[in-house]
Amino acid sequence: MTSPQQIQTWVYALSQTDLTQVEDAIDGLVNAGSLAVAALIDALYDGDAITCARAIETLGAIGDAQALDPIIGALGDSDAQVVLSAINALRRLGDVRAVPALLPFLRHDDIYVHFYTTLALSELRHSETVEALLALLNTDDANVRHGCVVALGRQGDPRAIQPIIERLDDEDERIRYSAAYALGELAAPGDDTVLAALRVLLDDDDPNVRKSTKEALEKLV
Repeated sequence: MTSPQQIQTWVYALSQTDLTQVEDAIDGLVNAGSLAVAALIDALYDGDAITCARAIETLGAIGDAQALDPIIGALGDSDAQVVLSAINALRRLGDVRAVPALLPFLRHDDIYVHFYTTLALSELRHSETVEALLALLNTDDANVRHGCVVALGRQGDPRAIQPIIERLDDEDERIRYSAAYALGELAAPGDDTVLAALRVLLDDDDPNVRKSTKEALEKLV
């Protein structure tokens, strides 16, 4: 059994600049599993931003539910890397209780925050996640609409098909592109309603929208 002293040594090593030492410490802590969780949670509050981000990354890899609330709390940190680490750790934990805390980050203008939030929501596969995304699909914020369309397409829930069809005429070309792609993933081949809605976009002004529409139609015809 790993000793408390060894766990503290590894936690301390998370603050070091030698990346090999850091990686070895993370490996040791992950292998220690639940025995390391309390010390890692302490590091969220006592360490600098780099240590905090690495501790969060490690907690996500361990996957212990005790870490859920502390990691959700880290979403409020002022350091961008800590926030990104928290988003990714919540994705790895896979607990749907993180969904309400993640949804506001779909509004973020930072491309990385937006991307990883969308990825996390797409992988937290649960009816509650789908319902939360559907509820935001018609918001005025284009970033949120885009993230919702992408996440719903990856969720694979057919309830999203009609709401996504309604976003095919969105003013934002990113959303039209992602909506066409999502329908290619969600719809069953030969779905006449989806096929008819997609064919309208073959004449879209945006070449990327036309491309994703063509690819979706090739899957469904």
